[in-house]
Amino acid sequence: MKAYELTANVTVDGKIELPDFRLASTSPQPSKVKVIILVSEPEEINDELVNVDDNFSEESFKRSWQQAIAGETLPLSQLWEETDID
Repeated sequence: MKAYELTANVTVDGKIELPDFRLASTSPQPSKVKVIILVSEPEEINDELVNVDDNFSEESFKRSWQQAIAGETLPLSQLWEETDID
């Protein structure tokens, strides 16, 4: 089975308007096709727009930046040693 991805419009009354699309003349006619409709949920749209770390603060960033500039950093290998990840 071959897949085609098309972008369609949904009208204000909920009908789907498909773009002009024709299968190759080598496809058996008439035939049945499977149609899958993917619709973004309102929560998914909001999650994509607002993906902010709640623990982030401007003050924390400033402090970390100053530590980096002052050379108060640790080698990455040492950071991994302090974790329980194998």
